Amino acid sequence: MTGVRERLDKMNGVEGSIERMGPLGSFPWHDQQKFALASATNVVVVLGGNQSGKTTVGGGIISRLVRREGPIYRRLRKADDRPLRVWVSPQSFEKYSSNWERRLREEVFAGMDVTHRVDVTYKQSPTPVFSWDDRHASGNQLWGKSQDQGFLAFESDKVDLIVFDEEPKDPRIYTSAVQRLATTNGVIVLTFTPLLGMSWTHARFYHPTARGEYKVADRVWRRGNDVTVIEMGMADNPESVAGGGVARIQSDPGMTEAEKNTRLHGHYGYAEGLIFPEFATLNATDPDNPYLLDGLPADRPYSWLLTCDPNKRHGGLLTAIDHEGNRYYVAEHYKEDQPDRLHAKDYHELLKRFGLEHEGNLLPLVGVYADPGGAGAQAIINLSDYKIYAQAIKKDAGSVKASIELVRRAAWIDPTHAHPVKVDAEGQPIQGAPHVYFLRTLKSTWKVAGVEYHESRLMWELRQYRQKDNSPPDTPIKELDDVVDCARYVELVRPFSPLVVDRSAKEARAKLDKTSRRASEEFDKLVKQAKKPKGGRIAW
Repeated sequence: MTGVRERLDKMNGVEGSIERMGPLGSFPWHDQQKFALASATNVVVVLGGNQSGKTTVGGGIISRLVRREGPIYRRLRKADDRPLRVWVSPQSFEKYSSNWERRLREEVFAGMDVTHRVDVTYKQSPTPVFSWDDRHASGNQLWGKSQDQGFLAFESDKVDLIVFDEEPKDPRIYTSAVQRLATTNGVIVLTFTPLLGMSWTHARFYHPTARGEYKVADRVWRRGNDVTVIEMGMADNPESVAGGGVARIQSDPGMTEAEKNTRLHGHYGYAEGLIFPEFATLNATDPDNPYLLDGLPADRPYSWLLTCDPNKRHGGLLTAIDHEGNRYYVAEHYKEDQPDRLHAKDYHELLKRFGLEHEGNLLPLVGVYADPGGAGAQAIINLSDYKIYAQAIKKDAGSVKASIELVRRAAWIDPTHAHPVKVDAEGQPIQGAPHVYFLRTLKSTWKVAGVEYHESRLMWELRQYRQKDNSPPDTPIKELDDVVDCARYVELVRPFSPLVVDRSAKEARAKLDKTSRRASEEFDKLVKQAKKPKGGRIAW
């Protein structure tokens, strides 16, 4: 890998150009930062843990471009005879003021009056703008943008470089930004700690890129000219190691391993403010996740619930509940902009797969419930026209919090609870298991911001089901939660558990020899006959 890094450095001139980056030229860049400075694919994703130097990398990339050098400048279309336009976009203007304004003035643009004979002016209001003229063109500008302005604020101008400092929560901001680069062949750089969990950036950039065939160095992947992904963390920063920051996080007993990996190394898997942190890495392909099962356990009695959230984005969830109170999410339904008759058709096919309907009619052991809010009341009527008879879910002001607490209680790994499938070396059920399980076969297809997903919608939603800012605990952000709501509704309808089927007598009889078994059966027959009244009807 060292040879690959040296070839990349030589190709993009990192080592030779650092001293020309103004004050940042004296910064002690570590290897992961150098890869970021040398990258010029359509999108460059820098996943950085705390104090890893990710924001400094963003400043270094900008510093190279405004001096009209480096790989991003070389890929721009007709850049030598036109002004440059750069956007810097942290999550808020407060973040811009505290983290970027000084950095741009004292690190990025400082010294250009001497080295490039360029005077840079700065206007703070109403929008932060740096302006300068150079020997190539007049009217070069760097604008401070804020993600909390919303995606419509990114629907103007032609731009050469857009740096997102921290991950945009709304993928439409990224989609709008991409259009600004259409005529310039520009680049989008995202530098962030992945605190939103396995969000849209994981599916769009990390998952298709961080693979063996695209790996060019340790924690560096490049997928053609499309995406470069670089992971770096506090452990890569010599200053953080020397200052004891790494050791403090590693020894912190109150921090989960997922959070440590995110903050130290920039790994996905931890979500700040996640309602259910237990489900932060929930994915059907994970072989060791304690909440996943390959199939529904056999030889158990079940009651069944079909819960629906019938709106424009229509979610549905089929849940089996056994005699021990275990919930098994066995099938899901998610469709958008589809008439209720087609949703009903999908539900009939889903129920038929599990033997829960006969000749188009649901079996009595299946309870169907739907949220009557919004368009739900009319949907309940429409579904009934096609033999899906749903009862309205009763909700009140505290139902969201109550249902979240019940799901959280079911997700707790109970040390006294037996696992429904796993057994030890002696064939006894393993102790220490949750009361909620997801079948790996859960799957839906949908699109978000132009990205098509083929996985479990329920698991996808849970990985980013977060607490709403400045709100009471267990107040979730009410978006992209159409199937999660169905899981909450399971708790609101207070499901019953079927009675345990006592098979002990049958199992004991099976162990007898033929003569003893025949004697036992004859005895049971005599008992049954003795209980018959004279009319011949059984008295029980």
